[in-house]
Amino acid sequence: MITCTLEKHRTADRYFARTRKMGRVGFKQIAKEISRNCSAKPSDVNLVLTELVDVMHHHLLDGHEITIPDIGSFHIGVTSKSVENPADFDPHQHIRDFHIKFRPTAHRDSITWRLDRPLLNGVKVKTL
Repeated sequence: MITCTLEKHRTADRYFARTRKMGRVGFKQIAKEISRNCSAKPSDVNLVLTELVDVMHHHLLDGHEITIPDIGSFHIGVTSKSVENPADFDPHQHIRDFHIKFRPTAHRDSITWRLDRPLLNGVKVKTL
């Protein structure tokens, strides 16, 4: 169940919903739950997940997009200052930050044209 609260907009006299985190699940908990659902031991799951992170890091630094079925894709994004002339662009001076961009897997229904996102199937909301 997703919990939302209503917050007032900073500049307009309107309210909008904002989700609230209701806890945190760590790496060890994920590994235990995966091991309960299959024949792998928690240490085996830990090893595989740790290697997944290392392999993803390597491919992201090589400029690759990583796609994991039913989860989504990851790639590195950049935030930079703008310049008027492309010849004036200096990466060391104008690039401000790098970040990971995540795009969840989505399938478009051919009849309704609506997107189905597997990670969001079954979401229910309550407001405080």
